[in-house]
Amino acid sequence: MSHAATQVSRVGGAKGASLVGAAPIENVLLMEDHDGAYHAWKRAGVNGRILLHIDAHLDWAWIKGKDPLEILEARTLAQVESLLQERYLWNLSGRRSEELIDIGNYVYPALQEGIVREFYCILPDAFFENPRIYRDVVTMFERFRQENPRGLKNIRQEHDRIVVEISGRQVTACCLSNMPRIEEAVLLDIDTDFLTTHSMGPDLLRGDPWKQLPWIWPEELVGRLLGLGVRTDFVTIAYSVEGGFTPLSYKYLGDELALRLKETTLPNRERALMAHKRDGAFYRSRDELDRAIREYEQAMDLASEDASIHFNLAYLWDKKGKHDQAAARYRQAVQLDPTYGTAYNNFGSPYLALGMLDCAREEYLRILRWDPRHTDAHYGLAQTLVEKEQWADAIGHYQRVLELRPDHAKAHRDLGGVYAELGMREAAILQLKQSIDVQPHDGWAFWRLGELCSRQKHWDEAIDAYRGALRCGFRAVAIYIKLGGLYLRKGRFYKAWRQYRQALPVLGGFVVCSIGRQFRTLFNTLLRGINRAQLRHPPL
Repeated sequence: MSHAATQVSRVGGAKGASLVGAAPIENVLLMEDHDGAYHAWKRAGVNGRILLHIDAHLDWAWIKGKDPLEILEARTLAQVESLLQERYLWNLSGRRSEELIDIGNYVYPALQEGIVREFYCILPDAFFENPRIYRDVVTMFERFRQENPRGLKNIRQEHDRIVVEISGRQVTACCLSNMPRIEEAVLLDIDTDFLTTHSMGPDLLRGDPWKQLPWIWPEELVGRLLGLGVRTDFVTIAYSVEGGFTPLSYKYLGDELALRLKETTLPNRERALMAHKRDGAFYRSRDELDRAIREYEQAMDLASEDASIHFNLAYLWDKKGKHDQAAARYRQAVQLDPTYGTAYNNFGSPYLALGMLDCAREEYLRILRWDPRHTDAHYGLAQTLVEKEQWADAIGHYQRVLELRPDHAKAHRDLGGVYAELGMREAAILQLKQSIDVQPHDGWAFWRLGELCSRQKHWDEAIDAYRGALRCGFRAVAIYIKLGGLYLRKGRFYKAWRQYRQALPVLGGFVVCSIGRQFRTLFNTLLRGINRAQLRHPPL
C-alpha cells in the first residue's frame, strides 16, 4: 500500500476498525433503502475511504443532473456536439441533483464528493462463473461509457476482475473468490439480496421461488470476509425488500448478518433460533412441509416476537391448504412488524414483469386469502387481469382498491386506461383527473389525459393537460408537437411556433425532421387564414 493510501486511511478515522468476524463492530446500521448508506456516511463525516460494496447489483448509475438548456449557451458546433453526446445525463425533471439520489446511483455522489475514493463492487460468485452473466456485466459498463464517455474510461479485465475508471476513481467489480486483499480499513456496505439466488436473474422464477435457498448464509459470508482480512469500523446493511430484490421470507438474514458482525460469540438462544430457521428453509425447499413447519414452530417457541417466523409459517400452512391457520400467522407477522404487509410480500410483481400471468395471479390470490383487504394485492391482480384482457374482473379489483384507498392515484390512472381501452373516454377522463388530483406530479397521467381530451375534441383541456405533463418533467418531444398542433387549430400561430421551437433543446437538431410536416401545416394554415380573411373582406 502506498504512503498516500496510508495517510488517507488515518484521515478517514478508521483507527478503531475491527477485523470482520474476529472482533465486534460497534457501528452497524440497518436500513431498507440502500441509498440510506450515502446519507449515513455524510452524517458521520466520512471522507476518502475505500468502499467495499457487497451486492447482487452494481448499484451504479449516473445522476442525470445536467441542465438541457445549456445547449442554448453553446457557442460552437463542437460544443453543441459535446452536449448532445451527454444527453443521457440531462435532468428533464426540474428537480435538484440531491433530490435525484436513489438506490441505484448513490455511490456516484459519494465518489464525486470524496466520501469514497475507490470502489469495490463484490458480486455473487455465479456472476463470474457464468460466461454469459460475466459478459453482461462488461456490457453494462460499456453502456455506462456510452452514456457518459468523459466520465467512464479504461474498461479492462484483470484476473477475472473488471476494472474501470469513473470520474478519475478506480472501480473494480469482482467476486469474493478473486477479491484482492485490502490492507486498510474499508467502508463495508452490504445488500441482503447478495445472499439470495432470487436476485441473480429471472430463471429462478421458472420454478418455485418460495423454495429457493440462499447461495451463501450470513455465517459463511462473515467467514469469507475474515479469511480475506477485511477490517472495518462502519457497516451499512440494506434489507432491499421493497422493489422485489430480497424475498421477504429472507429479510431476517439482514438482521442475522448485523448480529454476527456486532457479536463474534452468539448466545445459545440465538444460535438455536438461527439453526431452526435455516432447517425450516431447507425442508421447505424440498417440499417437506411438515418438517419445515416443525422447525419454524420450534423457532417460534424461542422467539414468538419474531415476525419472520410467523410469515414463513403462513406460507407453509397455505401450501397445506390450511388457509385459516395461514391467515392467522400472517396477521401475527404484520402485527409484530407492519413491513410484512408490503406489496412485495409475494412474487406477483416479478411474475407479472416476465409475462407469467397465471403465476402472478396465484401469488396475488394467496395474499388475498390471508388478507382480503390487502390493497396492493387487489391492485396487482387488477394489473394481471388487464394483461389477460379480462376487463370486467380488472375493473372490479380496481374499484375494490379505490373502496379501500380512495386516494390510490395509480388505481385511478390505470382504471382510466381500461375505460379508454373499452372506448369509454369520458369515464377514462374522469378517472385520470381524479388521479391527478391525488398525485399532481404524475406526468404520465397528464399525458394520457391530454391524448383523451384531444380525441374528444376538448381542445382547451387537452392543452392544459399537455402543459401539466411538461410541468411534471414529462418532456417528450411529442408533447411539444401536439401542443403546437393544438395551438395551430385554435389559430394561435405564435404559440404554436414557440412549442415547435421548445422541442429543439430536448433533442437538439434531430427533431427538425420530425416537425417538418408541422411546419408545412403551419404554412398551409396561414394561407387558409389569409384566404378566409380575403373572402370576408375582399380587396377594393
